[in-house]
Amino acid sequence: MLRPTETALKQRARHLVESMTERARWIYAIPRDEAVRVRPRLEAAGFVCEEEDAGGKVARYVRGGSRAAFVVYDSPELDVTFVEARGEETPETLGAVLEDTAFYAQSTLLGVACDIADPEAPKALRTLAHMVVTWDEDWSDLFLLHLASPDPVIRHETVTSISIASMVAQESTAAVALLREAESQEKYPKLKETLGEAIRLLEASSGGPVTLP
Repeated sequence: MLRPTETALKQRARHLVESMTERARWIYAIPRDEAVRVRPRLEAAGFVCEEEDAGGKVARYVRGGSRAAFVVYDSPELDVTFVEARGEETPETLGAVLEDTAFYAQSTLLGVACDIADPEAPKALRTLAHMVVTWDEDWSDLFLLHLASPDPVIRHETVTSISIASMVAQESTAAVALLREAESQEKYPKLKETLGEAIRLLEASSGGPVTLP
């Protein structure tokens, strides 16, 4: 897979946003240090925190009388905070949040992720994995690019990204197929074991037949 042109990257990013719009489910990554602005903006729009984990890493906001919801997920390892908006009533509020906080453009993340020589490529790939609301051939190609890396560390990180994308998209068939192919070619025993564990986890989460070790 050659690095796409800037035009192709923008088209791919536009397709990603279109997929989000079709499902009324939008996910963006913002800088962690600007995440403090999210709660006030949501509260100003009438959203209240319905639940929050003990560590404050994940919080869900809802607005009475509607099915609209926001989930705010802090990811220290990626140095971003993900803001997920669900429901056709959320775009206006989401737009205000993004305007207040800025966000990492999908085309930029795709550009970095497609440049396998860039040391930030695995991080960009994992960030994008949290935005895969619909799995398509382009995602498979991008993950394959990383699975083909001669660096076992990058391949290992790619397994995590694929697992995340599968769970976000709620689609395991393509992910399992990629991981099976990678497992059949993997020479490092520990990484081969990791691939097998990921396959079994995704099969179990999808309710499909689980492959025994």
